[in-house]
Amino acid sequence: MDQDKPKKKKYIIVGSCLFVVFLLLGTCTGGVLSPLPFLYLEGFRGRVVDVKTKQPIPDAAVLAVYSKSVPGIAGSNSSPVDAQETLTDQRGEFRIGSKLKWLSLYRGFTEEKIIIFKPGYGAFPNHDASKEATETTSTRWAKKYIVYELPKLETREERIANLFFEYHAGFPAEKTGRFVQLVNEERKNIGLPLISSSEKERSK
Repeated sequence: MDQDKPKKKKYIIVGSCLFVVFLLLGTCTGGVLSPLPFLYLEGFRGRVVDVKTKQPIPDAAVLAVYSKSVPGIAGSNSSPVDAQETLTDQRGEFRIGSKLKWLSLYRGFTEEKIIIFKPGYGAFPNHDASKEATETTSTRWAKKYIVYELPKLETREERIANLFFEYHAGFPAEKTGRFVQLVNEERKNIGLPLISSSEKERSK
């Protein structure tokens, strides 16, 4: 019996080391092995204005896109995991609250970005003249309050070129409905065919 004790002690030490390694790997990658049982979605808060007049732009679509970098054989792959959207109010302001998405395949923290679109204006961040103007930190709803400036488009050619960007990132229609609606409004205004709001049709 005494001879079995060193073996048991060895197994316990090896098992504990392996557990710590897997725990660290899961925490670092934020993947399936992560001990966090949720996906964290960062919030956004800010204001959208005209780049020249500084006047607010109401009813602009603000789409927050969240992705996760997952390690693979050929390197890290970025996969879309969720999205949230809203519209700016009459003062050009918007808020997308942070939230936890529980029991997600992807866990931990995400990489996030926002896309802002309004018919007749250059889309952020794709249009060269669109920009983040000012910001403040530590608000109640999000870490930053940012003022985004969009340029007014003057010609049909500018408005057509402004539509060539990835606006849905493979998300279902209920995640990007307002955004697609405004894109279709612009396409109709300049005489282009409308796009489908269904994920199946958009992916073609």
